[in-house]
Amino acid sequence: MKKILIVVVAILGLAACNRAPDPSEQAKLRTKENTTVFEDKAVTDANQSVQAFGEAMEAFEKGDKEAVSRHLQSGIDALVNEGKGMEGEVKTKLERAIKRLERLREEFQQGKVATADDLMNAISEAENDVPHKLLSGYYEEEVEPQKN
Repeated sequence: MKKILIVVVAILGLAACNRAPDPSEQAKLRTKENTTVFEDKAVTDANQSVQAFGEAMEAFEKGDKEAVSRHLQSGIDALVNEGKGMEGEVKTKLERAIKRLERLREEFQQGKVATADDLMNAISEAENDVPHKLLSGYYEEEVEPQKN
């Protein structure tokens, strides 16, 4: 009796596994050609300040003081350039952050070694209010079905 019960349960289980729910109307209409496409465009022209500050951090980790100073200055110059169109409170915050970076650069040149955290915080504060292409590299596009 137990064997018959086990066989019946097994047959019912197998039969239930073979049944898939019917696709919805929306799923029936979905094809490869008419779905939403998300693309990740490669950013090849990132903001110059981002590149310069990244190089400054790499040089800092290697202990190359001259390169750190040089990259910090080019990053500061790029930030000034990127912030030209800004106005109001955002511009004021950026100017303050740039002054902090300049002060850190001068201290670094005088041999007062800032920590990596100090440098990173100053860079982050300065970069925070500048629009970046890196943050806007994604877009969404609706693709219509192709007519055969």
